[in-house]
Amino acid sequence: MKSIRRLGMVLGASSLVLGTVTIGVGAISATAASKFKACIVIDTGGIKDKSFNQSAYQGGLDAVKADPNIALSYLTSTSSTDYAPNITTFESEGCGLIVTVGFNMDSATAAAADAKPTQKFAIVDDLPTAPKSHEVLALQYETNQAAFLGGYLDAATSKTKVVATYGGEDFSSVTMYESGFVAGVRYYDKTTGAKVKVLGFTPKGMCSLSSCPGTGTFVGNFTSTTDGKTIAANFFAEGADYVFPVAGSVGLGSVAAAKAAGAGHQITWVDSNGCLTDPTDCKWYNATVAKGVEPSVKTAILEAAQGTFKGGSYHGTLANAGTVLELNTTTVSAALKAKLTTIGEGIVAGTISVQPTSYPATPK
Repeated sequence: MKSIRRLGMVLGASSLVLGTVTIGVGAISATAASKFKACIVIDTGGIKDKSFNQSAYQGGLDAVKADPNIALSYLTSTSSTDYAPNITTFESEGCGLIVTVGFNMDSATAAAADAKPTQKFAIVDDLPTAPKSHEVLALQYETNQAAFLGGYLDAATSKTKVVATYGGEDFSSVTMYESGFVAGVRYYDKTTGAKVKVLGFTPKGMCSLSSCPGTGTFVGNFTSTTDGKTIAANFFAEGADYVFPVAGSVGLGSVAAAKAAGAGHQITWVDSNGCLTDPTDCKWYNATVAKGVEPSVKTAILEAAQGTFKGGSYHGTLANAGTVLELNTTTVSAALKAKLTTIGEGIVAGTISVQPTSYPATPK
């Protein structure tokens, strides 16, 4: 897999990236029978969710740009009942690769792959439950590595010494972000003697792609901006000055809450660079814990079109730039930037653990 496409400057061993990710939207339909058909099943929230749906679709657009013989189509799911029908529609259209976006499509993807084992699939943020087919590529991202850096950053820059995080739904790909974030805050406390409080999530054990336990605040969906605004407003009322929403477009409500709370309140974003997907509100984004959805989807489509596609698993890490921290603020000191780079290098080298269990919670 190729690394995340960047405009900007890389600090250290691909551990911290300051810059931007180019995001755009637009539909491209198949116009010639000879073209390779790449098809994307979008989850609820649509292709303008400023998060993983938009990133996956952009990956498709990038593939078309790289290979004009690829024709791209997408179908948006308005609810979970649309997953299977959308996949079936694309199978009937002869799609060479069907990309399903999000862990919510686990069962539908696995069932479709088992029913038609010659059909190629790639699924974002999930390893499907025991698919019999060998033509399924799981695109997964160890976001706790970059989230660790995000937690350290927020802890180091917090004026109130209170930060917060919440999730859309209680899935390991969500709690992995939160677990890494909490671990980063705890590491900051341990190494500096500070006492920064984290609201919204408490890790309950070791975190991995398959299991990342914890308790906390979860919306129950990835679409309710009203809930996102309410949750963030409550965190701000409890003293937090940074909120880390791991909730897709729900997080846009938290941006609105930061604006309402005023200067000194910011959001640390996930998936795709907040300042590029939401440039009007850029000043309310402190940083982005980015996930390499765009380049991994692009590569999967190109490999399918070129006949080199293989099922299995792809893991995005700091080492391969499959997850990175992007600074959206210009106020971070040179010393803190250097510290984040050093920490990132330590994570890559294995000398710094991103497990929250390695750093017991600091008594407040």
